[in-house]
Amino acid sequence: MRMAILTLGLLAVVSLAMPRAVAKFTGQHTFINGSAVNCEQCHPDIGAELRLGEVHNWSSVSGSSCRVCHIIRISGSDLYNAYGGNTSGYHAAALVECTYCHGNYNGSATGYSTPPVPAANVTAEFENASIEAHRPLYYRARNASGVDTTDYLLGANEACIACHTHAANVSVDVRSFVGVVANFSDCPEGTPGCYAGWNISFWK
Repeated sequence: MRMAILTLGLLAVVSLAMPRAVAKFTGQHTFINGSAVNCEQCHPDIGAELRLGEVHNWSSVSGSSCRVCHIIRISGSDLYNAYGGNTSGYHAAALVECTYCHGNYNGSATGYSTPPVPAANVTAEFENASIEAHRPLYYRARNASGVDTTDYLLGANEACIACHTHAANVSVDVRSFVGVVANFSDCPEGTPGCYAGWNISFWK
């Protein structure tokens, strides 16, 4: 009987001294404002590529340099969404054509602490210049449906990536029409400068 009373007393003391119940996943109730979310928590490989690049390397941007392209803060933009702007088009990150900034908003301030978008209007340079050598590639990337079996990226982004990144191994073959095949490297997913599993053809 005496042992039972001691046991009950000990249990009572332990129950008073025990902390509150701990959640299964620590931190799951500590919410972060959208403007403070770190994109690179889920996309560390892309963040590493941006930091290694010659352009679009905006390491100083709070949260991640991903925001400059995917969370538009250009004044007057129809995709403006600075967490409190127009949020009808997307929630956290927009899929954006390269020519959205380098054509529609060339020369504009990004809305972040970065240099402005270069003044060159890439869209106009392709569409208004009859002697531009890369017009076929631009148009076939932009109008991929009917040429490609799959349109992997928005607008002409395949063409931008083929020339302006190290991701594509591009070969050119002349047949009845000039065609470009961008065979993307078969390297392990997450390797900097590499996108695995893409095979984009622009044959007529």
